[in-house]
Amino acid sequence: MQLPNVDNFIKDVQRGVTYNICAYRKLSGQEMTRAMQVFIQQQGQHQPKQGSVVKIFSLVGLGEQ
Repeated sequence: MQLPNVDNFIKDVQRGVTYNICAYRKLSGQEMTRAMQVFIQQQGQHQPKQGSVVKIFSLVGLGEQ
């Protein structure tokens, strides 16, 4: 299976972190926000440092034509 190769950038201005959500297609703003929220919830106490760029791999768009 090929890895997702479409970069979608969104910035969390409250935390000062930029997220690069790598998916199989261009994501809507709502899809990017949801991926960012899920990542933040999963990290718990281990949040990224301010000014960092976090890469998230998403399956959104896999199998779509």
